[in-house]
Amino acid sequence: MNMQTSELLPVVVNGRTFYANQDRMWNLNEIQKGLGLPDSKSPSKWDNEISRALEASRNFVKVDKVGSFADELGTIAYAMWVSPEFYLMVASAFVAMRNNAVGELRSAKTLLDANMPKASTLDMKARGAGLTWTEACRVAGIQQPRLALDALVSMGSFVHPKDNFGDRVGTPRPHKSGFEKGAFVKASSEFGNREGWRVKPRGLDWLRNKAEEINLKVAEKKAQKSRAKLAAKQSTVKRVGRPNVSPQVAQQ
Repeated sequence: MNMQTSELLPVVVNGRTFYANQDRMWNLNEIQKGLGLPDSKSPSKWDNEISRALEASRNFVKVDKVGSFADELGTIAYAMWVSPEFYLMVASAFVAMRNNAVGELRSAKTLLDANMPKASTLDMKARGAGLTWTEACRVAGIQQPRLALDALVSMGSFVHPKDNFGDRVGTPRPHKSGFEKGAFVKASSEFGNREGWRVKPRGLDWLRNKAEEINLKVAEKKAQKSRAKLAAKQSTVKRVGRPNVSPQVAQQ
């Protein structure tokens, strides 16, 4: 592998970084295994009109006893064959690789570096599929991700999703406007995402600006719980009273 060439072409899908070879082709078997796709989605089993057309144009190549390789077009087409969700993840990763997204970088200057080859895996992941809540908190400096969700609800920034009966379901999430502005993106829990949404660069920049306020709110809530627990304990002692003591012992 020509490292000078491949280093210019990293693609990050669901937190995993893949590099092209000297011919700017990606190893589809490596992608399939690296992302835990089922055997039924093995590149060797991709056989339809599109794969045959790509193979004829050399955008998709099967090397006997080695594996299947594809350029950007072929890799995106393979992802589309796997599933619509996987296609969106891969296509987003390639868009991030090709586009420096100057406007987005400016809005998230605390995280992203305009020099694409030097960007970290998390930087590129934020630009692609987005960061999980735990990853975003780690980058933004938010100390306790789980408690931070409830803190954001109390701050009016996040909401608890509810079912048709008004009961809470799932974990807190951003308001609808956050998704509309591109700060957050909905995602399936299928790929290790328990919240059902991820944080994009715009949302990460917002979190960094809110980090101190969020951490203070979390600390405040923990202190309130501690005081309430202590008060409940003291109230129990008062209701029960002190143990009975005989007059003789009391006089001593």
